[in-house]
Amino acid sequence: MLATSSPGSATRLLAKALPGQSIRTATIGRVGAVLCQSARDTTSLSDHLNEVIVDEFPASAHSERGPWLGIGASVAVLEAPTSWNQAQRALRFASSTGFGRRAIAYERLSLLEVLADIPVERVREIDDVVRINQIASTAAGAAEVDTLEALCQYGTLRRTATELHLHHSTVAARIQHVERSMGWDLDDPIDRFLATFALMLRRVSLSATELAGG
Repeated sequence: MLATSSPGSATRLLAKALPGQSIRTATIGRVGAVLCQSARDTTSLSDHLNEVIVDEFPASAHSERGPWLGIGASVAVLEAPTSWNQAQRALRFASSTGFGRRAIAYERLSLLEVLADIPVERVREIDDVVRINQIASTAAGAAEVDTLEALCQYGTLRRTATELHLHHSTVAARIQHVERSMGWDLDDPIDRFLATFALMLRRVSLSATELAGG
């Protein structure tokens, strides 16, 4: 089972990514439920679907985000409810902000899966999440947070600048401002991890809120 933020576009992309496969969809609340048959394991399936989504909806603050997907375990038909629950939990980790992974398999979350048990209200109260949201509350700050997310995805300033079509000095200036605001040094492995983790928690919060209609 798959859970998706956008049933229509997800169905079209799945048909493109999995030609000849049986795909059935339904909408449950604000989430699309997709039942599909695939010989792939869910990890490689999520990698493949992520590539398809990114190719069609490149990461950009100014373009359509496209669907995001959570993928439950491959199970027998009678166990579909379990896979559906897993897919919904994985969907919260998929990137609703344009950067990061657009398709995530539940089985790939490993120990990160326990974060899905933290109430969204509690996640919003975490100090680093609060401060990042404060930075992102202005247009300039939102661009800085987007740039930080891109850096955590692409790894280097130069690659980030290339992907965002910006001069590397612009990227560096944005990152330095976030570093000063957050008290991070992103050349330090621990601070880089904290930044990545804080952005993940923020995405979980934003995704869950959007899926709930907030």
